[in-house]
Amino acid sequence: MNLCAFTRATALNNWTFCNSCTRPQKMTAQSGATSTQLHVQPALSRWQLAASSALSPFALVVVSPLLPELRRIYQAPESEIAYVLSAYLIGLGVAQLLLGALSDRHGRRPVLLISLAVYAIMSVVCAYAPTLEWLIAARFLQAFGAAGTAAICRASVHDVHHGDTAAYYMSYIAAAHSLAHTMAPVVGGYAGDLFGFSGVFLGLSMLGVAMGAWSWRAMPETRPRATDGQAFGLLHLLAVNGRLLKSPVFVCYAMIYGLTGAPFFAFLAAAPAYFADHFSIQGGAFGMYWSFMSVAFLMGAMGSARLVKRLGRKNLLALMVGGSGAIGASYPFFVLLLDATPLTLIAPLVLLSLFLGFITPLTLSGAITTHPTMAGTASGLCGALTMAASALLTIAAGAFYDGTGLGLTWSMSGSMVSMLGFYLTLRVFERRTKTAL
Repeated sequence: MNLCAFTRATALNNWTFCNSCTRPQKMTAQSGATSTQLHVQPALSRWQLAASSALSPFALVVVSPLLPELRRIYQAPESEIAYVLSAYLIGLGVAQLLLGALSDRHGRRPVLLISLAVYAIMSVVCAYAPTLEWLIAARFLQAFGAAGTAAICRASVHDVHHGDTAAYYMSYIAAAHSLAHTMAPVVGGYAGDLFGFSGVFLGLSMLGVAMGAWSWRAMPETRPRATDGQAFGLLHLLAVNGRLLKSPVFVCYAMIYGLTGAPFFAFLAAAPAYFADHFSIQGGAFGMYWSFMSVAFLMGAMGSARLVKRLGRKNLLALMVGGSGAIGASYPFFVLLLDATPLTLIAPLVLLSLFLGFITPLTLSGAITTHPTMAGTASGLCGALTMAASALLTIAAGAFYDGTGLGLTWSMSGSMVSMLGFYLTLRVFERRTKTAL
């Protein structure tokens, strides 16, 4: 267990916030006085947090090499098969709104453990789904369990840390997400060849059980005691999310964060079919191409932990968002001029993934720390906005896929240009409110 001192404490209704870990503590001195007490700071395992939060992207991406097989098994068109991905994304978005607020009320630990149990059970249901409709419904509910790991792990970091330290922890979580994206399509492709899609989902169930046991042993309760007795219900949920949405700085951070995943999911919806039909690349081979993007994202996430202290969040975020916008705007023309090949389709996305790896922890940390006493709700709302953007782009990519390489590029290009617009808006509002990045 670590100890941290109250320094430059400020009073708020008899509560004070530690400048080292942001965890609210009851004041013993008079209101407004500076306290020099020590309190116990919950010790978080960055490895457990990273591994738990990686379950969600792993379960999403691991099915991507299986989409052509699912199309054959269920005799369904590509537009319907895309709902195997979009149903999961919609489930994540809805669940993160609920579970983030629930964890603010009832604690991080119990909500996380229940989420992992739901994840494991619904993975088994996916494995034995008799129809495509059953599989889509089970994927939606599987996402409810996965959402708990993502939202609660992020909130736990901001219960205990803030500023650059929080960004450091978030970099590990972002790196774990990238590693999951890297491993999942390769594992899914080769495991699907050996065991079929049912074997892949049974493997996800076993991962959920293993993470539940690890979290039971290693995950402390980090919820700020200032939220004790906080009400929970539909009206309360709408009120707290409405408060966050009234903050333009939070909204801009959250939308930039949300758009970092959109290009991947849009590509994921249509690229497996295009690569299989035009290049005869599918299964584990497609997973290898996908892994190039994920490795680049991993390098960016790990590099963010180092460069944020050297360049500062403001300069680093400006550099990476600008680069992402430039790549997104030029991507369709790059593919059009050079023709659609595996290299011309993947190479720009690898560089884009590197930039997005830097952006993800910076924007997520910035969004959540705007309201430290609502970390769970803020984390959940960030995740919900991410999933909403990704689900819409996934559905659009599947519905408007025309069998050409150029058709793969437009949704990704639009999302990156939109990200640049949200960043410029963020800078305007930060100048007005004098809020530091």
